[in-house]
Amino acid sequence: MKEKLIAVVLLLILTAILPIAVSKCSERSFAKPTVSTSDTPEKPKDSGEILCALTAGLYKDSYSAETLKAIAILMNTNYKANPDSFKANDFLYEENASGSIKDVYGEIKKAAESAKNKTLRKNSEALFVPYSETSNGTTYKNENYRYIHSVASPWDCYQTDFDTNAECVGVSLSGIDYLCKNGCSAEEALLWYLPDFEIADD
Repeated sequence: MKEKLIAVVLLLILTAILPIAVSKCSERSFAKPTVSTSDTPEKPKDSGEILCALTAGLYKDSYSAETLKAIAILMNTNYKANPDSFKANDFLYEENASGSIKDVYGEIKKAAESAKNKTLRKNSEALFVPYSETSNGTTYKNENYRYIHSVASPWDCYQTDFDTNAECVGVSLSGIDYLCKNGCSAEEALLWYLPDFEIADD
């Protein structure tokens, strides 16, 4: 009998408390969240900032100014051809740059500015051009990029980190850098790897 009485008392207490608890939870669910200044969306980036951030994302200390221009033309083409192919970590905006990249961000801006109206085109169409850090001495064909042909890239063999297993479709960035440092313009270096393309002014 005593146990039944305790159970009834507990039931009454729970019945009294439950509506209050539900009410508190509802208030919490529908309470308007506070917005701090850090939660406010950033000002949208313009096309120049985007191109600069993509070029900076591929920067290496060893690259020449002409190499940066070639990379900027490549990134401009790829972003116009397929902007959805890029991930957040492909972009390095000036406010996030540090170390040597922060020091040379002005040079990266110049390269991006000189390339902002230039795109690689085949039959007047801007097509996504794949690239790799280096090749094993030649670039390869690929079923996904039937418009890209295989070309020799022997200067990749001069790299200190040369890898005989490195496979490259499209453009070798270290090959572009070698050509640019040895007298080729950005445009000439790109067209070595993409002989069926032209560089058009938008």
